[in-house]
Amino acid sequence: MKAGVTTSLAGDFMLAVYLDGQGRVPTYRTGLDFGLSGAMLMELALDGLIHTVDGRIVVVGAAQPRDRVLADVLVRIQSSRKRTVSQWVRILSGSAHKRLAAGLIADRVLVRTPWRLPLPTDSARRYDVLCSEQQGAAVRSLRSGADDRSVALAALATACGVASRDQDGSEYQAVVRSLSPTCTQILTAVAACVWPVALCSWD
Repeated sequence: MKAGVTTSLAGDFMLAVYLDGQGRVPTYRTGLDFGLSGAMLMELALDGLIHTVDGRIVVVGAAQPRDRVLADVLVRIQSSRKRTVSQWVRILSGSAHKRLAAGLIADRVLVRTPWRLPLPTDSARRYDVLCSEQQGAAVRSLRSGADDRSVALAALATACGVASRDQDGSEYQAVVRSLSPTCTQILTAVAACVWPVALCSWD
């Protein structure tokens, strides 16, 4: 891994939540794509680069994020007609995994594992983690709740059905209330997008 490289909130989500224990992209958990797109939007919101007006995402100021994937997302939002939070969560989810993986590969955090024939029936795109320290840091961030990014990461994992809530939901609700209104709207949109996918997976 290059010196000084840090992953984005979406990168942390991919390392700590999206990939399974063997570095695979689980095809049966496609709802997690919404978690990736939500993480990108939440990071832009945490950095003060976007906010919501009447339920639609707008760009604030002319600042640009250093992360190239986030910079591209911001350009897309800025050059597009105003869309709702839910629309952006869906739009960005389609290419989120490949674009984020490419960035992590370029930064030598991940490496793509080539397909091996014959393919197993449950074949899935797979990566090896080159920087276990970075993945460990992402997992610790998911569990710590020490800052806004950690809170956002844990809230996204819960919205995607990965982290369990307590019985009465009070802990999760407290987490949600600690987020900014824009982040809360993004989180709500992610949960709304994930729910139909989760229902289909139970059939």
